[in-house]
Amino acid sequence: MSADNKRAHLKFTGDGALFPAAAAAVQHFAEDAKLPESDRTALIAACEQVFGDALRRAETPETALEVTIERFPDRLEIAIAHAGLSGPAVGLDSFLGAAAGPAEAASVALLSRVDRVKYETAGQLSRMILVKYLPGAKSRAN
Repeated sequence: MSADNKRAHLKFTGDGALFPAAAAAVQHFAEDAKLPESDRTALIAACEQVFGDALRRAETPETALEVTIERFPDRLEIAIAHAGLSGPAVGLDSFLGAAAGPAEAASVALLSRVDRVKYETAGQLSRMILVKYLPGAKSRAN
């Protein structure tokens, strides 16, 4: 990891009442990266949706939910991971509109809040990575 990179790793168990801690960390990284306020707000909203989806998929309330925030020279990446039932990556159904209920209506809005979404699964571990490019960096990204 270069000197320009910063990383925070948070591990949660329990319910959605813990999201403000993750949101504060995302807010800090976004402010430090000098993202405009509207982008910070959108990024936090996207994280909240994925966090909630992950909690709903958890096998038990004690299932660990991990949030990793990384700042690279050109982008922020927020990875939200949990172990649970095998299936689509955390939040994938709500982002693509396959979920029933209010998540369907929000899926298009959530996709517009980040620049890129990556999915990883390994066994029963699902991880969704939200990518937000820093101002001026998107044109340089692959």
